[in-house]
Amino acid sequence: MQKSEKSEPHPLAYDLTELQRDANRKFGFSAKQTSSVLQRLYEQHKLVTYPRTDSRYLTSDMTGTLKERLDSVAVGSYATLARPLLRKPLSITKRIVDDSKVSDHHAIIPTEQTVLLNLLSAEERKLYDLIVRRFISLFYPPARYDAVAVTVTVEGESLHVKGTTVKDAGWREVYGGDMSSDEDEENTAEEPAASTVKLPELREGETVKVQRCNIRPGRTQPPKRYNEASLLTQMEKHGLGTPATRADIIEKLVSSDTIERQGNLLHPTGKGKQLIGLVSAQLRTPELTARWEAELEKIARGQGKPEPFLQGIRSMAQELVSGVKSSGAEYKPHNVSSSHCPECGTRMLEKKTKRGKLLVCPADGCGYTRAGEKKLSGRRCPQCHKKMELKEGKAGLYVQCLGCGITETMDKDHKHINKREQQKLVQQYSKPESVGSNLGDLLKAAMEAKAKGE
Repeated sequence: MQKSEKSEPHPLAYDLTELQRDANRKFGFSAKQTSSVLQRLYEQHKLVTYPRTDSRYLTSDMTGTLKERLDSVAVGSYATLARPLLRKPLSITKRIVDDSKVSDHHAIIPTEQTVLLNLLSAEERKLYDLIVRRFISLFYPPARYDAVAVTVTVEGESLHVKGTTVKDAGWREVYGGDMSSDEDEENTAEEPAASTVKLPELREGETVKVQRCNIRPGRTQPPKRYNEASLLTQMEKHGLGTPATRADIIEKLVSSDTIERQGNLLHPTGKGKQLIGLVSAQLRTPELTARWEAELEKIARGQGKPEPFLQGIRSMAQELVSGVKSSGAEYKPHNVSSSHCPECGTRMLEKKTKRGKLLVCPADGCGYTRAGEKKLSGRRCPQCHKKMELKEGKAGLYVQCLGCGITETMDKDHKHINKREQQKLVQQYSKPESVGSNLGDLLKAAMEAKAKGE
């Protein structure tokens, strides 16, 4: 058995990008959603400091306000965490206050405004919780634990396990003593990462009992697709955008049908894949933008001249446009439907919108648009017996009757009705506060009638 004592200091205060990452990991918020909710907390409720910051430190002139800020958040479940800090001098280190690492704006922390939690929406409450807990954790001591590597011999075979034995939760007490890291949370394997395994106190030579033994086949996995948290990390690493613009860059890619959200993951569309193959090689990597950002930063500091920089961009633009004009490559729409425009006869394009799929005529000067064609399933409505429409939502495929509104979820084979999920759907739509409670009544009535018939 090997044991080594570790000390883990508290994380730094939030800047906008780090807050967007955490909100995406924990709540599935998009970067744009986090920015919008954070702006309300700042502008409407006056509960947090300026949100569009790239600094994770505070300035020395703020130290006198820190206890007042702690006092303002010492309500509800935060009281037991903040009150002990108010009874003694705060431990303020360089991980909290560092003037040299603050440019225009300091890190995001609570204001001295007293919070009324019941006035916040569910989204605002979740984001405020992240900010408050991170702020309180700044003044807690490091987490102390033993990193343990244990080898157990069973029937002549050596089994190995790595884990931790907690000695002092420190700042992790603010998070309920959870010892997992962000990397652990993103780990999708069935078994937890080694650092999350909590082990009891063990002594070398001690006999332990094997409770169970499982052999699990495995195979290598391709690299994980980006979610918004990991994409924000890469954008920050390569200097793409600023904390204030990264969310809009992602949304522009989605709205232009270059990438699409599938659950919490980002996938390239057919259009996006073609774009990568068609554009110039130097436009396909983040190095060009990073180089431009570095040049602009030099100019802003008076260490570079703007004219050579602008002339370089003009020359590159001329070269790229000439390359496109002389190229024989052609973009082929990936979303051509089988429907023809009734106005001009052109094959229409299928586009996804928040209101569902639309068919749009791509011909110049036409602009004809109509709702997408309905996909009918082989399933018939249990009430009116008409064919039900096949749809896809966040939870997967489902069928819905266009006349009655009855909805049923489907199994992965797209043929059989998933009864358990159907019951959940009935309960969900039967709640008085749910939108469209008539649908819940119809679902209940249909299922009760079906049960009586059987």
